[in-house]
Amino acid sequence: MHDPLNAFALGGDVYIDGAKTGPLAGLTFAAKDVFDVQGYVTGAGNPDWRRLAEPAKHTAWAVAAMLESGARLVGKTHTDELSKGIFGDNAHYGTPENPRAPGHVPGGSSSGSAAAVAGGLCQLALGTDTAGSTRVPASFCGIWGLRPTLGAISMEATLGQSNTFDTVGLMADDPDHLALMGEVLLRKKVKDVRPAKVVVLEDALEACDAAVVAAFDSVLPRLAEAVAPVTRGTRISPVPLLDWLEHQNAIQGREAWEKYGEWINLNNPRLGFEVADNFLRGSKVSNRTVSAARGFRLRARRWIAEALEGNAVLALPTTPVTAPPLHSPRSVLWEVRSRMVALTAIAGMAGCPQITLPLCTVGGLPLGISLIGPRGGDALLLAAAKRIGKA
Repeated sequence: MHDPLNAFALGGDVYIDGAKTGPLAGLTFAAKDVFDVQGYVTGAGNPDWRRLAEPAKHTAWAVAAMLESGARLVGKTHTDELSKGIFGDNAHYGTPENPRAPGHVPGGSSSGSAAAVAGGLCQLALGTDTAGSTRVPASFCGIWGLRPTLGAISMEATLGQSNTFDTVGLMADDPDHLALMGEVLLRKKVKDVRPAKVVVLEDALEACDAAVVAAFDSVLPRLAEAVAPVTRGTRISPVPLLDWLEHQNAIQGREAWEKYGEWINLNNPRLGFEVADNFLRGSKVSNRTVSAARGFRLRARRWIAEALEGNAVLALPTTPVTAPPLHSPRSVLWEVRSRMVALTAIAGMAGCPQITLPLCTVGGLPLGISLIGPRGGDALLLAAAKRIGKA
């Protein structure tokens, strides 16, 4: 495998031809190394997980659906360890190169998938998204990406970390390919249906760098032309968005520890500092804290439902910054990570679909612009992306 971007995982030489006919015939795809492929070990970005794992007995539903629809699998891609990361740097296997922002991180945890699409190594890619693991790398690498409605695509035979946040993630090199991929995995047609309005989330902009806000404002006329009239002045939350981050971290951290804690205790695996810290903090989340976080999530869902009333979609920058430089100080990245997850938690808390569109750059670096739709509104967002692509 020719891999100039370090996009493909150790043991990721997995080539499987798809069906001869189908909606994805002639297209190639890669799969994040958390999706099982029968006969191959799923490495999950950690050498001890790979060492201890057995070859998969079944192929993940999402991979099988892509193959049955005609797409050809060209490899399994790098991920942050056990999908615990958002910048794409892996302490064991290095960082995939960002082809659209050389010298900058690709974003994670679906880092290799985004790099492979952005670098032209495949046209489609499967990732996962818990707290932004598809949306962030799609934004940083300047490609099209979708976090679908929670539960809309089966996670069967796919290694996640948080059952109430995990989704399969879709990435593509253009909106038409993303829509085709969506039709296959969501099992519904993308019809040209429009929302009534695009609502700008003003409090989301407050978490963003000034240059990101300026770039976002510059594309609003394009959204108004291709999607729907744009309205301003809406705040999604009566509390700071960093409160959303705190509650998502509590639920996600506890669920990740419940999934991996026994394995960690038994095997004392090698883990990068931040990954180990995340698991440790998750192990200490109290029942009372989790209960409060779940109550907050119910309120957050009501706030989002209110903002979506009147057949609206919500607009915001996908990330509050562009891709940070490689080897940025960890203390700098921690602050950036908090602001990023404060934005990605909006759709995550609600279980709503969010599409990221590569519509602008800041200082020559890609920046994604996002639309959030109602639960089950995935096809609405994919149709909007197709219109934007044509415009």
